Amino acid sequence: MGRGIVQFGVLGPLEVTAGGQSLEVAGARTRAVLAMLLVHANHVVSADRLTEELWPGHPADRAAASMQVRLSELRRALRSAGEADRLVTRNPGYLLRVAAGEVDALRFEQLAAAGIAALVAGDAGTAAQRLDEALDEWRGPALADVDAPFARAEAGRLEEVRLGVLETRVEARLACGMHRDLIAELETLTAAYPLRERLWAQLMLALYRAGRQADALRAYSELRSILISELAIEPSPEVRDLQASILRQDPALGCPPRRDANGNAEAEAAPQTRYVQSDDGIHIAYQVLGEGERDIIFVPGLMSHLELLWEEPETAGFFRRLATFGRLILFDKRDTGLSDRALADSSLEERMNDVRAVMRAAGSAEAALFGYSEGAPMSILFAAAYPERVTSLILGSAAARWFPAPDYPCGQGSDEMFEALVDIAAHRWGQGETIEWYLPSQSNSPRARKLFARFERMAVSPSAFLRMARMIHEIDVRAVLPAIHVPTLVIQRLNDRITPPFHGRYLASHIAGARYFEQPGDHSLRFAESGDSDALCDEIAAFLTGAWHTGDPDRVLVTILLAKTVGNEATAANAGRRGHIGLPDAHNAATRLQVLSHRGRLIKSAEETILATFEAPGQAIRCAAAVRDHAATLGIQIRAGIHTGEVDLVGDDITGTSMHITDGVAALAQPAEILVSRTVKDLVAGSGISFTGRGNHKLEGHPDEWPLFAVTGL
Repeated sequence: MGRGIVQFGVLGPLEVTAGGQSLEVAGARTRAVLAMLLVHANHVVSADRLTEELWPGHPADRAAASMQVRLSELRRALRSAGEADRLVTRNPGYLLRVAAGEVDALRFEQLAAAGIAALVAGDAGTAAQRLDEALDEWRGPALADVDAPFARAEAGRLEEVRLGVLETRVEARLACGMHRDLIAELETLTAAYPLRERLWAQLMLALYRAGRQADALRAYSELRSILISELAIEPSPEVRDLQASILRQDPALGCPPRRDANGNAEAEAAPQTRYVQSDDGIHIAYQVLGEGERDIIFVPGLMSHLELLWEEPETAGFFRRLATFGRLILFDKRDTGLSDRALADSSLEERMNDVRAVMRAAGSAEAALFGYSEGAPMSILFAAAYPERVTSLILGSAAARWFPAPDYPCGQGSDEMFEALVDIAAHRWGQGETIEWYLPSQSNSPRARKLFARFERMAVSPSAFLRMARMIHEIDVRAVLPAIHVPTLVIQRLNDRITPPFHGRYLASHIAGARYFEQPGDHSLRFAESGDSDALCDEIAAFLTGAWHTGDPDRVLVTILLAKTVGNEATAANAGRRGHIGLPDAHNAATRLQVLSHRGRLIKSAEETILATFEAPGQAIRCAAAVRDHAATLGIQIRAGIHTGEVDLVGDDITGTSMHITDGVAALAQPAEILVSRTVKDLVAGSGISFTGRGNHKLEGHPDEWPLFAVTGL
């Protein structure tokens, strides 16, 4: 935008330059006159208004005389730059002539208007660029060195406009896919302007798109607490709707493609390939993509090649979508892709060691394990052998064993599949014929067949494929299935020629509490043509976050703590004789503090009952222990029950089956005991919390027996 020789700045301390050199305008009143004329540039400001604003309470004649002196000083300053004709006397006052490009505030508002128009037109890249240019006009608080009522009013107006432009720039950059770059800035802005809901909503969206759903929901809770405490109001309907969309993993919140400053979609670089040495010296290639509150390790099948994954858009899109749910860790198994070839057949135990090595190299203490195809049996074993390292288990196109047995009425057709794949590997490898089994719906596509041909050649050698195929013939992990105690999702494709539906159904029926998802499609999960990828990814997202009922934002997964006092009247009477007065009030106050410090939500705190919910079971257990220990100092004994499950939110209360289960668990707890369900115990694996079994119990209203556990150490 063009600029004249003389420049006027009000977006900061008042500033005048001529030819790039500062033009001195001496005297606070003279500068105030200039500021007022600039605020109303190209418009007549009456003499009466000038004197009323700048000489309030002064006699009219003295104020008028002083004004003339200041105007003369201003003309002298402008004349020194050859610009005396800018200040014009025009009845009933004075006018300062300026062009739009000569005043920073006018440039700011023009650039902001252009940026907003570009955003409305769908050009987010141009919008972000124009809004950045607009904000660059600011040097500090507007008219910071002018002390007058009009200056304070104009500074307030400009600041409100600036904040609106700042929010719109954030919106444009979010539309450019720059959510990760914005998180730190938005955290600073929400701290500085805690009542601006739009900034909080943008922070929630940026966190969610970065795979940090829990942090996004915590941001909502923080905003709600601020609004209630400061203004006694709830968040706006728009922000509440956003929270509900985040809870149900609404696909509409997904990330747009990242764009550069010119609005062009940036080609997303493939993640860097690194290597880690396994226990037996084999080097394993791995990649890390994304960030977030959970790690997800994808365990591939017989064929994989890390760098080829990113050359095929559908495959790259599938894995980038997975990376929005957390930090995605990919690797090539030994004998495949970019990893070393082993000297002989590799056992499942050795392959498990490879996973441990990759986790160690990636700094992953625990992760959700996604075992695909032949990678699923090893994932099952890993989850059983190292439950403290596995937060959840996803089994896609998977089987406990592929071939039939007298006690396994599955696997009819597996011999035909095995013989066909062995024949391809032995005689026609690298020609794309495996597509007939992995992606038969696209077998008539020359492009797809060519893609498979290259993948065969690059992913695994014929000899290595034949060795692994022999191992598959011997795989049988059925005996391990009862030992799986982590949340499990089984994904089954109806048209899968390699792993037909009876395999997936068997897994789901033999893993306690497993969730089963079945859809039309082929064995290969990573191609859009092989099945409904959006529905598949939505199911995975719902499983990983616990948001089972995606259409019901009022149903959420929480950990419930229910604590009750034991022998309340006698205990209180005894404590009263020791001089403790008002025990319930002291106990309730401490309870509120403990729940808040453990990041919980207090539902009820009465004399005999404490009810609270937490995002994580470890928080609930530690809070229960703190409440119990504090109560003991007041002569009060409590017993506590804890369970993790879905609840319905009804105002500030909760209802549902999980609430009844928690009530039953608490009723079975002994004095001073914290009793938890099996779900809670499994979810805190690796946390350092120890338990002892309390047997299986019938809970009122539930036909099955529930294994319960007492907390014995933190």
